Amino acid sequence: MGKKLCVPKDAVGDAKLQKNLEWTRGRGVDYGSIQHGAVCAEPPTVRSCATFAMSSYHRRKGGIDSACDVSSTAQTTTKDPSQGKCKYV
Repeated sequence: MGKKLCVPKDAVGDAKLQKNLEWTRGRGVDYGSIQHGAVCAEPPTVRSCATFAMSSYHRRKGGIDSACDVSSTAQTTTKDPSQGKCKYV
């Protein structure tokens, strides 16, 4: 099995994902990579940014499954969500 990553569940909307962004920011996730013009800023969607933030938080916590349970809006996966130059693994 590959490395586990944390991604939003398909049915979760932007409002909940925005709350996840705010939650992860308060827990020390570095947002430099998703700022305008940065390598992981494309596509510039709430879902894309939340994926980066939740995956970063999950990785900071050692990749344990419980670190991906952000208000029951995320799930672990072995499918790499990397896009273009933005690499998650």
